[in-house]
Amino acid sequence: MVVGLGNPGPDYQATRHNAGFWFLDHWAGILGFSFRKPWFRPFSWTEVKKNGDRLVLVKPLTFINRSGELLGELFTRFGATSEDLMVVFDQMDLPPGRVRMKPHGSAAGHNGLKSIDEALGHGNYHRIAVGVGRPQPGTGVVEHVLGIPSPEDRHAVDVALGRVVAPVNELWSRGWEPLIHAVNQRDPNPS
Repeated sequence: MVVGLGNPGPDYQATRHNAGFWFLDHWAGILGFSFRKPWFRPFSWTEVKKNGDRLVLVKPLTFINRSGELLGELFTRFGATSEDLMVVFDQMDLPPGRVRMKPHGSAAGHNGLKSIDEALGHGNYHRIAVGVGRPQPGTGVVEHVLGIPSPEDRHAVDVALGRVVAPVNELWSRGWEPLIHAVNQRDPNPS
């Protein structure tokens, strides 16, 4: 189960905090799938089936700082556990155009990850960080993540997502460790 973090609604669609949604939209677009929303439930989802395996892409619609509240319901509905979970989120410590995958980590101040860590009781889940860059001097963190990136920065992010979707789409045939290596190798400037 891949959970992309973001905020619902058209006011937030193009903001940096929605990089997790951008990733899932890019992936679903390449596959030719669209997201659907269950009646009265605060998430949208789509799924990919291949050789008997099922991969579910989920966008929580609870606002980013409450992303973890849905995990119990999602795990039950889709038959997943925290071992099956990968979270995609915006990362200010990476410049636009950089993407990093890790098998675990800390929330590092990201409220969406904090919510997920609290819901799970740990931070041991796979994650993909999509770089959105640091705020300009005089710009606050909240203003930055809820701001719209420049066309150049958004293009750099979109190009990076295009590079990363191909190996991620092979998750079930490659496994986690080769996937982490493949994603990080496709970063043009790995750290």
